[in-house]
Formats: sequence, structure tokens, C-alpha cells
Amino acid sequence: MNPLIVRVNEQNGTLKELICQPGDNLLRVLQQNKITLYAPCGGNGTCGKCTVRIHGEGLVTSCNYPVTHSIDLFLPKPQQLSILTAQHRFCYEPDTPDSDSSGTPEYGLAIDVGTTTLAFYFMELHRGNLLASTSSVNPQGRYGADVISRIQFINRDADRLKEMQQCLIDEINHQIDLVCSQCQRDTNEISKVHIAGNPTMLHILLGIDPMPIALAPFTPAFLDEQVRTSADLGIAMHPRGQIRTLPGCSAYVGADIIAGIASIKPTKQFSTYLFLDIGTNGEMALITPTQIYTCATAAGPAFEGGNISCGMGAFPGAISEFKSPGRYKTIENAQPLGVCGSGLIDCIAYMVRNQWVQPDGYLDKDLILYSDSETHTDIRIVQQDIREVQLAKAAIMAGINILLSTAGIALTDLDALFLAGGFGNFIDTDSAMAIGLVPKALRGKIISIGNTSGTGAYLSLQSEAFNLNMKQVLERCEYIELSTHEDFIMEYALNMNFE
Repeated sequence: MNPLIVRVNEQNGTLKELICQPGDNLLRVLQQNKITLYAPCGGNGTCGKCTVRIHGEGLVTSCNYPVTHSIDLFLPKPQQLSILTAQHRFCYEPDTPDSDSSGTPEYGLAIDVGTTTLAFYFMELHRGNLLASTSSVNPQGRYGADVISRIQFINRDADRLKEMQQCLIDEINHQIDLVCSQCQRDTNEISKVHIAGNPTMLHILLGIDPMPIALAPFTPAFLDEQVRTSADLGIAMHPRGQIRTLPGCSAYVGADIIAGIASIKPTKQFSTYLFLDIGTNGEMALITPTQIYTCATAAGPAFEGGNISCGMGAFPGAISEFKSPGRYKTIENAQPLGVCGSGLIDCIAYMVRNQWVQPDGYLDKDLILYSDSETHTDIRIVQQDIREVQLAKAAIMAGINILLSTAGIALTDLDALFLAGGFGNFIDTDSAMAIGLVPKALRGKIISIGNTSGTGAYLSLQSEAFNLNMKQVLERCEYIELSTHEDFIMEYALNMNFE
């Protein structure tokens, strides 16, 4: 059979010609050629979001499209996530060495490897100066929106682990080149790289099979700190430089959560509090003066746009705030293209308050957010979207209640609820309470604390005292496996309704 040509027209005017065989899956052709296309279901044909335009054929879903002839393909506009990289006032500040020190300048890079995004912090270690920070989309998103989708993708073919590992390393090296160029430094001057992330992301980064994370009894190949060299991974830095991944607690409470908890400064004001990072998983911890109780629950991809009819990530054009029909904001004030997690919560809160949604989740009528008269298409919230949010918010509240019950602590005993991560930073807490995503009893005590995983990686790079603090956090941790907990199903069911 003669090979076929897929001509890819990118928005920046670049034309790429890809070679494939008749019958090849279009999404796989793009993935194998390192072309990122949003595919939150991992190519399973369930989300319908990996859409491209083919000349003469119109819009097609690439994961369901076998290439039978040469085609001209047009990609969607490039999308940049709105990612929080700044530190927060409730977290530790890095130590500042003596400015008169005359040692040789040494540079390091801290990386937060998130499922959806990557954050980078370039630092002059000698003086404790942060020289640059940047962020980007995790290119593994083209293989699936959540960790389970990516593990399933790898499980289909042994070679796919290397493929997914390499696309991540390529993006890391690209960002290293950018920050070094910005700071007029050479990549060989980077002597240390510290990386935080969930266990699945760290396994893939190190080229270690993550499948045991997805199967009971959920036993990762490692949880402790791992040390590699530039030669081991091919990361652009000094040939004898050290790469260190931070330690985690369990298969679903990893280095990102431990680093985040450790980054919060202890004060008399906050001695007993909840820490919650909402994403495709809802990782959480209950911190008390003597012990830390942790758990994770599968919140699903709803809050990152997956399985939502008009859902999308936090890209330009995403409706990120919603007050009422006609009163909304989009990211970068762009023309509305869909709704992201924070906007979705606002929309459902509006419908709950106005009784468009019944307590059991029944939707009286769709909520139209935006109508395009030219294309005759609507951005709307439908019944299935309500169900997806019910499942996610019930799982998170069930986790919170089980942590409190285990510790023998009432909601009224809590000093604060810290919402971590970029998504937590943009949630309207009144809307979150209105739909039962977080407890109403904590009104006035909810604090958005930003990207604590990135902050923790940054502090680890600079401070051995902080690394000791992380170990002490781990020693206090008790992990609770919700899937086998006797109260989980009941708590899950009890928190399904809107009140």
C-alpha cells in the first residue's frame, strides 16, 4: 500500500507534512508526530473534543477518523492555559543567603509536573534569587485528560510509555531553553532540578510503568525521593547535574500534595485545617497539631472541562465567571468558546439558586450561556453536565467527611480550608458552597492559596530545612483508602443532592 500524506496547517502559518499508512487513526498520527491536540478522554471516542477541520470534509473527530486518502487538516487555534505560578503569603518564603557571599554562581530549576499544566521556577541558588518563572500545557494531554486515561493508553502498547515520557521531557527542555535564553544563561549552568508531581506523572517522567497505581491494592513502584542524572533522562542541564523527584505518601497523594502541605507556614491562627486540591482527582488532607490524615477521591475531569457538553480547559474563550444570562466573563475577554471549571460551578450555582435544578439534580431546562447567530450553535449547560458535577462534588464532600470522622473533629473545629492549585484559586467560594462542593459551615474560612506544589518544589530546591520539613510531614501522615472505607458509599450518596 502506498503511504498517504496528512498536511497539517497550523494557526501560525506553519505547514507540516506527515506520512501515514491507509487506515491509520488520525489522532494517533498527530500524537506520534508530537502535535498536541486536546483529547481529554484519551482517544476513546467519548468526549468529542479532538475536533479538527479537514478541507472538503468539514469538522471531524480525529480519534474516530481513519485516514483513507491524503488530506489537508487545519488545527484549532493555539490555546494557552491560565496558570498560577506566583507564591502566596501563607506559604514559606525561600531563605535569602548572605548577599556578600562570593561563591561561584550556581543555578537550579524547580518543576511542578501537573496532569494538565507544568510550572517552572529558575533560580540562582548562590543568592537565593528567583530569576524567572514560566508555565505551559502538559503535552501528555493529547493522550488523555486524567491519569487513568494515560495509564490505560500506556497499557495498550509497551512502547507508549517511552513515547509519553519523551514528549514530557521535550517540553521540559523547551522551557529550559526559553528561561535560559531569557536570563542569558547556558543550560549547562543548571546543576540541580527538583520536581514535584503526582505519582503517575513522576512514574512516567522516570520511564517507570505506572499500571500498579491503577490496580488494587494501588502500589506504586516508588514513593520515596528518586535521584537521577541528566544522562539518565536527557534533561538539558549540566552533564553531572542532579535531578530529584520529591517524596509522596500514597498512589494518589503524591509529592505535589506533600510539598504543598509542607509549604504552608504553621501559625497559631491555623492549627487545625483542611487542605484541598481539586482537579481530576480531589486530593485532600486534614492537618491537626499532632497528625495529618490524607485521602484522594476520583472527582472526574468535569472541573477541567472533560465530560461536559461545552466544557474546555482554562483557555482563552472559556467562560470563567457567570452571574446570569448575558453577564459573564471569558478568559482574555475572547469570544466565548465553552465553559471551564470555575464558570461551570458559577452556572450550576445560578441554576440551583433560581430552582432551575431540583435538589435531586433534575434540570427543568437547559441554561444557554451564549448563542452564536452565525453558526447557529449554543454554549449551554445540559442535564448530563449536572450529573457530572453531582458525581464530582459528592466524592469530594464524602472524602472531607470521612477525614473529619476519622480524626474525631467537627467542621466547626476547623480554622481554615486552604484551596490549592490553579483551579482552587479561581473558584468563587460562594458558588462552591451553593452547590455543596465545599461545606457552607466554613464560610469566611476558605482561603485560595495558589500553586503550592510549585512553591514546594521551589523551596525544596533552595532549602535543606524545607526538605526535612517534608519528611516530618510524611511521618505525620495517615492515608485513608476511600474505595475500601465502610462509610464511603453512604457518604457519597448522602452528598449527591443539591441543598
